[in-house]
Formats: sequence, C-alpha cells, structure tokens
Amino acid sequence: MSIEQYIKTDILQSRLSDNSVLIVYDGERRYHQLAKEMASENCDVIDVSEGSLATRLEAINILSKIKSTKQLLVYVPKYAPIEDEDKQKDPFALYAAAGGIFPDPERSGDKYIDICLKAKPDQSTAIRELFEKNNNPSFDVINAIGGGVNWPTLQAALNTEGAANLLFKFMTANKAVQNKLAAETSWYNEVQSLFSSTLGLSLRTKQSSWTAISDELWRFVLFSEFAFDLNEPIPSSLSDVPIAKASAQPIVEELGDSLRKHTDYQNLYIERATGIEQELNLNSVCANITKLGHRDTFPFEEKCYLKQAITALLNDEGHITRQIVAEHSNSVWSSNSDSQVNWELVKSSQRLLETCEDLARELPNFIKKLSDLIEFYQSSLRRADQLHREFEQAVNDCPEADNLMPGVVDLVRKNYRKLVESVQLPFTHFVNESGWPPAEVLANTQLFDSKVAPLLKSGTNRIAYLMIDALRYELGFELNKQIKEDVDSQLSVAFSTLPSITPVGMASLLPGAHTNLSVSLDDGKTKALYNGKPVGSVEQRMGVFKTLYGDRFIEMPLKDFIKLTKTKPVASTIDLLVLRSTEIDSFFENHPEDAPAMMQRELKQIRQAVNKLQEQGFQKVFIVTDHGFYMNNAQEAGDKVVSPDSNWKIEHQRILLGSGNIDDHHYCLSSDKLGINSDIKMFAGPRSLAPYRKGMLYYHGGLSLQECLVPVIEITLKPNAVRAGQTASVILDYKKGATRITTRFAVIELKLESLSADLFGDSDDLEATEVLLEAHTGTGKNLKVVGEARPGEHVNAATGTVTLEPNKTIKVTLKMDPEFEGKFKVKAIDPVTSTTLGDALELETDYAV
Repeated sequence: MSIEQYIKTDILQSRLSDNSVLIVYDGERRYHQLAKEMASENCDVIDVSEGSLATRLEAINILSKIKSTKQLLVYVPKYAPIEDEDKQKDPFALYAAAGGIFPDPERSGDKYIDICLKAKPDQSTAIRELFEKNNNPSFDVINAIGGGVNWPTLQAALNTEGAANLLFKFMTANKAVQNKLAAETSWYNEVQSLFSSTLGLSLRTKQSSWTAISDELWRFVLFSEFAFDLNEPIPSSLSDVPIAKASAQPIVEELGDSLRKHTDYQNLYIERATGIEQELNLNSVCANITKLGHRDTFPFEEKCYLKQAITALLNDEGHITRQIVAEHSNSVWSSNSDSQVNWELVKSSQRLLETCEDLARELPNFIKKLSDLIEFYQSSLRRADQLHREFEQAVNDCPEADNLMPGVVDLVRKNYRKLVESVQLPFTHFVNESGWPPAEVLANTQLFDSKVAPLLKSGTNRIAYLMIDALRYELGFELNKQIKEDVDSQLSVAFSTLPSITPVGMASLLPGAHTNLSVSLDDGKTKALYNGKPVGSVEQRMGVFKTLYGDRFIEMPLKDFIKLTKTKPVASTIDLLVLRSTEIDSFFENHPEDAPAMMQRELKQIRQAVNKLQEQGFQKVFIVTDHGFYMNNAQEAGDKVVSPDSNWKIEHQRILLGSGNIDDHHYCLSSDKLGINSDIKMFAGPRSLAPYRKGMLYYHGGLSLQECLVPVIEITLKPNAVRAGQTASVILDYKKGATRITTRFAVIELKLESLSADLFGDSDDLEATEVLLEAHTGTGKNLKVVGEARPGEHVNAATGTVTLEPNKTIKVTLKMDPEFEGKFKVKAIDPVTSTTLGDALELETDYAV
C-alpha cells in the first residue's frame, strides 16, 4: 500500500467515519491533493485555500444541513492552533468542535514520521534514517523505500510477514520450522538482507545453519538492547561487541519486550539471556555500572536494580524504591524463586516503613483520650502490626536477608518499634489512671453472657463457640474480611483479662465469668478459679460448660471437627458446640520461626469450619480468643525491664503480681481496678513493651493493645444454605510442563478460567476468585500438606489465599516443607469447601545435594 493510500483510507476516511466532520490543518500543504481526492457522493470537501470567505460560508451552510449519512472535510492550509487563545481566534474551531482534526497536535501518532512508520512498519529502520537527513521527505521517496525487497522463503517457512515478525519467529523457531529452513538454501541470502536492512547486522558466522545464525542474532539483539538502555558508556572490554544501528533501537526494544512478555517463550528467553550474560562475562565486567536504565535484559541487571532499591530505602528515598519495584519486581526474572523472595522482602520493608511514618504523623491527634486511641488502633494502627508480621515472615523466607539487605532489616524493625512504643506509653498511662479494662470496650468476662447465653435460652438456636488461642486483633480483622465473602459476619472488640495468659484468658470466656471468675496466687503460681475451683486446664473449663448445658453441649479440637465426615455430623440435639485450638500460641512458644505459616493454616481451618457448621445446620458462630501477642524482633542491647524488687511474682515475663516497690517505669493497678475478683494485691508491669527477660521474640501476659485488644467475630449462618456449583477452573503450570522442582521455593503459574465458557457461559462473566495453593502428598487420612503459597503480591499473608482475576496468568511461589522430598501434587483449592478447582499438577522434588 502506498503512503497516499494509507493516509486516505486508514486516517482520513477512518476519522470521517468516526466523526462525520474532519478539519485538515496543513501548514506544509502536504495533504492538499489527498484531501481533494476524498470528495465523493457522501463526502463534501471544502478547500479553504481557494478563497477563505466564500468557502467558509459554504462550509457553514453544509455543516448546518449535514445528515448522519453525509460527511464534511474542510481543508485549511495552515498549522492547527495549539494555545487556547489561538483556538479562540481560529474561524475554523467550529468544525474542530463538531468533529475531528488531522494532524492533531495533541494526538500521539499524527506526526509525519509516525504516519510513515505505521504505513511501512517493515521499513522502520530505513524511514528513521531518512528522517534524520530530511525531516520532510516526499511521498514518492517514502514509497521508494524498500521497493521490491521481500523475503519469500522466510515468509513461507516462518508463516508470517513483516520484518519485526520475521525476526521474532526466526529467533523462536521450533524444530519443525528449523527443518523447513534446513530443506531450503535461498533463505540464507534473505536473512542477511533482513538483518542488514532492519538492524544493521552483518553476520560474522560463516555457517549457514539456523543454530549458528540464531545464536548470533540473539546475542546481537539482546546486547544491543542492553547498550541502548545504558545511561553511561559501555565498558571498554565490550566495545568490540557489535550492536544495532541507532535507528534500529525501536525494533530491538520491541523484540526484547515481546520475547520477555510472551509466556510461551519466557523460558527460552531466560535460557538465552543467561547464556549470553555468561558468555560475555557481563556480571563481572559491568559490576561497577550504576546507571543501567530501565529494561531487564540480563539477569545481573535485576540484581543491580534490587541493590538500588535497597540503597534507596536506606537513604530514605522511598519514591525511588517505589519506582524500581514497580518497574522490575515483576520482570521475567521473577520466575526465579530467589528473586521473588528478595523482592518481596524489599516490598514488605517499604510498606512497613511508609505505614509507620504515616501513622506516626497521625498519632498525636489520637492520644488525648483512651477511647480515641483504641478507635485509632482498630481503624489504622493495627495495620502496622499486620505489616510487621508480614515483614518478619518475609525475613524468615529470605535466608540471605542480612547479607542481601545490610542495615535495612534493623532499620525497619526500629521504625516499627518506635511507633508501637509511642502508642504503648500513652496507653499504659491512661490505664494506670482509670483502671482495667477500659469502660469503652466489652470485657472478655462479659462476652459469653452478653452475646451467647441469650441465644441459648430460647432453645431454638444452635451455637458454635470457637475458642482460638492467641488470635490477636489484626489477625481477626483479616479473618473477618475473608469470612464476610461467604456469610454474614460482624467484627467487634473485647479486652482480655489480666494477666493476659492462656489459663486466665480462656477461663474469662466461660459462662458467668464476670461474677464467678477470680484470679489468685497459689504457691507462687497464677491460678484461674471459677466459684473457687480451678479452671486452668481444658478439662476443667469444659466441665463448666457441661455443668450448665448438659447434653445440649459438646466440645472438640477444631482440627478434629474439620475431619468429621458427612456421615458423622454433630448430633442435631447439640445446641452448643465448643471448638478449641491452641495452634498459634503453641507454635509461637515453641517454633516462632514457623508460627506465621501456622497462622495461615489456622485461619484456613476456621474458614472451613464455618462452612461445615453451616452445612450441619448451626445458626450462629462466635469466634473468640483469650489474648493477643507481641512480636519482639526489634531487640536492642539491654532491651529488658528490671523488676523494682524481688518481692513480686513475675508472670510470663510481662507482668508483676503481688506487692512491692514500684518505679516510674511501671504502671500499677490495685485489685479493685482490675474488673475481676482477685486476692492479689497489685498488678504491675512495664509501661514499655519490653519484657523482664532479654531475648524473648514472642510474648503476651502483659498490658498492651497487641496483647489485650482482641477480636470478637459474630457470624450468622443461613439455614439450608445451598452453595453455588463450581463454575471456575484453575490451570496450573510449572516451567511450561517441567515435572521436577530443584528448589524449595517453586514458582507456579495460575490462570483462572470459566468451566462454562465454551458451553453456555461467557468467560467475561467470571469474577475474581480466591483459592488456596497447596502441595499434597498421600490420600485420604494419609493426606499431608507439604507446601503452601508464600505470601506475596497475590497471596494474603494472614490467610494464605491467592486472588485470581479471570483469564489472567499470575505467578505464585510455592514454599515447600524443608523436610519433604518425593512426589507430590499441587492443587488449587476452594478455601471454603476444600474442593479442588481444576486438575492437580504432578511434580517431584529434585533438590541439589
């Protein structure tokens, strides 16, 4: 197609079809003849160059009578006005307002060079070279470019046309295409012509095989992209490596982008780029380069960008870190599991630093009253605790964290600690003045009697009471967000009983706790008493329920309820089912490094339990907890509190019981200010968040919002609820069909598709879906989870759920159990029903020893 024909059909006629009226401003009179040739039975052309006043009157008359089937083109031999003042003076602005403009100075692609490039994309390099010498070449010159040059053998073998497409297909040729080329000989001359005219590449290899030529082309294209992107000179040792001519930069960058973004060729790209980097020794030769540009050509560049992001964090240049993360954290190199882990640590560091900074600015507005501080914690401050937990999980997942980010981990922890201490000091001050618990919030001792007991009196409600150990508020907030997607769920708060330890906290959740519960010291040990009898053990606490509700009551561990089959449901005569779990607290106490993963598992089980309770006809569910916790990772030298004297009983290294001296570093509450019966004279503790023993990473027992403000989740279930049938399928893939993983962090691709799209439905109707990504081994009772989705961009750090958008492929890191080796299946699972969505992916470990 000639340039003239392209302008008439693809630009003028196209815009007339869209707007009916088009004004052509042509200060260089380049388009005069083309505009006149647009005249037809359906299109009136007014040529203002023939006489301004008469033609303007004619144009106005035609415009006033124009019909939907008619078109009007007005040709004006001057440049289009740009400034508003010039537009107001322009007599032809009326036509511009009524329709379109060409060339439009505010529209991308209306420059003459851009039009020529679109008209002749195969000759883009030659066109740019021409415009460098002559910025206004004639149509004849443009038409003459590449006249008669084509590559018929290549076009037939590669089954495509256009220079850029031919280069791409040649670089990614499969065996079948390679065999076609091997059977021909004429393609060799054609490929030399193609390379020379589009890239400026003169082949150095004397071989005529596809393998040798593609090797050279790959090296030439990728190194050219790297060189074009550099913002400093190429190292002298690489100065003899050939690169494309400057005018070929757009086609080189287009090839690089296409190869990296095309999912079918990403693995090929990674293999080729890695090999070229090693061949040219780029990692070593370019070690001192700091101004790399913005493209992710070679793997060593991604590591450089990572270091730059870390440096920006240390220099308090968050905007630079954000820019680098946005451009490079999801590059082609993110399919490398180590890369994902590293970038997630950077992202979680930045999120926590920025959140702490924002909250610190707002905090002074909320420390005048205790009620304001509590409300601020619920709405905003709990976000810092959430992000800190996610940050510590990212640190734990990154074995090289200290080497990778020297100084950053400490910086983030100190900023978080600074924020929470600035909250802790006014909080303990308020409590020291007014007593415990604050009047503004429900106490745990009142919870059962105020919310659960009235529903059981009627005898028509079946209630499930989930007593979850150490479910702190921010975790409850995340859990409630997930549950609300399935059922009617409401989140409120309560305050735990002091000391905030499990035996006392769980006892405070019993019926009648507000009047019957007391706390005492017996032989130096803290004891919870119910009507004077110990309720420190599970059996003793469950005995209280049994005494009050008899055969209407049953209890069991949460994990046992999850395993109940449909053939063995909870008896319909049961009105109160108590489900209990100590998993979070137990893991934090014994295996703090594994606790974040256990929290995910626990919240998944709770969500599954809610679904099972609905299936079994329960009407109400209450999720309650005994206490929260604090993660004390930001420890410093001497980071502990010294007891004022030895007379005090120290409980859980966070609270003093009894009597003795007290100093300004402690709050102190007499027993009449505790909201619970006790023969203990005084309850005291550090005003700060420090414990009485150095080195504690996790603790509770004392007085802080993290330890004592706890969630209460109240769920209303619908009777005989029918869950919609499965409508989605999740397609899983690992490295385009690979069956062995060589690292304990395997990157899995997930894509959500509609099951009905090919039958009666439309894939566009499919909504975003949450799934669990898990690795399983064994079946039935022997089924074991040996891998789970690692928190990241698409994975909720609290619940472990993965959010999938319809027909969009995402990458998620599967964190394998370090103790497991062997065959396993990767499954996308409905987090509520536990059904598998789509086919499982069968893999096997193949770790390097």
